Amino acid sequence: MQLVDFDYINQNEEALTQRFLSCKSVKKYILGINKLTKSVLRHVEVDGIIDDFSRVQRSRKKEILQIEDVPKDSIVLWVATGSPLEVKKRLDAMGLKNISYLAFYRYSKLDLAEPPFILDFKEDFQNNRAQYEATYKLLGDEKSKEVFIKVLNFKISFDYNFMEGFTNDHAGQYFEKELIGEIEGIRFVDGGGYVGDTCTEVVKNFPDFEKIYLIEPIAENIRIAKRELGHYENIEFLACGISNKQATLHFNEEKSFSTLYGTGTQSIEVNTIDALVKERVDFIKLDIEGAEQDAIDGAKETIQKYKPILAVCIYHRAEDWYKIPQKVLALESGYKLYLRHYMEGIFESVMYFIPEK
Repeated sequence: MQLVDFDYINQNEEALTQRFLSCKSVKKYILGINKLTKSVLRHVEVDGIIDDFSRVQRSRKKEILQIEDVPKDSIVLWVATGSPLEVKKRLDAMGLKNISYLAFYRYSKLDLAEPPFILDFKEDFQNNRAQYEATYKLLGDEKSKEVFIKVLNFKISFDYNFMEGFTNDHAGQYFEKELIGEIEGIRFVDGGGYVGDTCTEVVKNFPDFEKIYLIEPIAENIRIAKRELGHYENIEFLACGISNKQATLHFNEEKSFSTLYGTGTQSIEVNTIDALVKERVDFIKLDIEGAEQDAIDGAKETIQKYKPILAVCIYHRAEDWYKIPQKVLALESGYKLYLRHYMEGIFESVMYFIPEK
């Protein structure tokens, strides 16, 4: 398992970071507006914010401009997390020097907002390398091993060059036909159903589906999912979270995802898959913001009895890369493991557990 060194440095990005911080003769811009933008602005004076979709020309004394209006000799710091490779490709094509927020975070040494789902990796990997290597050896095809290496190199280096080749493929996520094949009359558990986006793809990929359990703790998300999918009599909407026991959990909600904590501003009811679903299950998908390990513990009987396909997101916590396969294989050893990645950035690494025939 060949990985980059932990002292890896992209010299170009390091140099651009220092120019962005110290060179007063160079115009500096931030592309994108989010909490990362605000974090940079607390430390660095910039000449403007790039937002192609904004109708506002100024915000808090900062010029808002479109990317075509940026001077060619500028440096652009981009804070995109959804389509970072696309952003970089566009800036490169325009001849604009540019640097990602991740690289800026690493090389600037400033007290910036933490990038999501990556900072816990290095220490965990250094302390548990043998367990990561054990996961790597379990992977069932060369594509899985390639994905494993590329994503880990990105987590080590904060360098998006290692993510080249990945695309944003939300429709294909969870439905790798080369892995899961055809399933007649599928019974599907959608753990972390959000607004029904995955369920919509189940309906498209398996039009003869027998049953879908959409499990989602956020009431507004359930409302939207019902609006879009409520006409299907064989989709059951369960307004709760998934865990290893029946309980009330507290959490902090952030738009498209909710992160579970011991304390928080809101609370949800959670239950186990074993308690919620008493019938045959063919496929379980889990994307529940770091609670996947608990969900697996709470699906023990279901996994052992029905041996369903599992598609589990492993990008929320570093230890998920080895603890999730350990947990699943401890319950049922007859699975083959595969890994796929469905986004240009850090999100959407999915581990598949396919029953051996």
